[in-house]
Amino acid sequence: MNLKDNENLFVLGSFLALTSIISGVLLAVFSDVVAQPIAEAKLRNTNQSLEMILPAFDNQPSENVTEIDGVKFLGATKDGKLVAVAAEASAKGYSGPVEALIGIEPDGKIIAVLITKQTETPGLGTNVCERKTQKTVGNMFDKQEGLPPNKILDQFKGQTSDGNWKVKKDGGTIEYITGATITSRAVTAVVNRADSTFVKNKAKIIEALSKGGK
Repeated sequence: MNLKDNENLFVLGSFLALTSIISGVLLAVFSDVVAQPIAEAKLRNTNQSLEMILPAFDNQPSENVTEIDGVKFLGATKDGKLVAVAAEASAKGYSGPVEALIGIEPDGKIIAVLITKQTETPGLGTNVCERKTQKTVGNMFDKQEGLPPNKILDQFKGQTSDGNWKVKKDGGTIEYITGATITSRAVTAVVNRADSTFVKNKAKIIEALSKGGK
């Protein structure tokens, strides 16, 4: 290799190094620029979900948090009093994790279940997870209020988990959808885990959330 070739390699190496540095700086700047909007959008989505499954509150539940056994609990207060708790948990579904937000009364009864993330099979597993308002000629222009119904998710309302919930196919009492048994099991598991964890640790969780979390 002659001197000219060495010079060319040095120039090429320097150019690649400079390009990498510039790319790294731009990526860091871009990450900082989009981080806040992403965080704000996530907070808005969380708040909208909380408003759908919890009674009226006047605090920021996402800032009033405690976690036990991998389940995150968010405390909703009104006039300084804890009125409800939202539990965030997940379970393995057919195509990936099924993430849920479960509204729970201070006594442990479930208020509502909302699946916040899932990648289940369209037309099968999604029927277990999704809440969709059925549009008809009669209600096409009506304003929809509250959570759209879902017979699988709604069966948990008003119930308190004993920690042993299973779908009927497995000898339990929970209804499921034929052809989407795995997804039905996942939903049952995530609700069971969230509520039973709350019931077992109720005093500790309520005390923490009544004081602002952590």
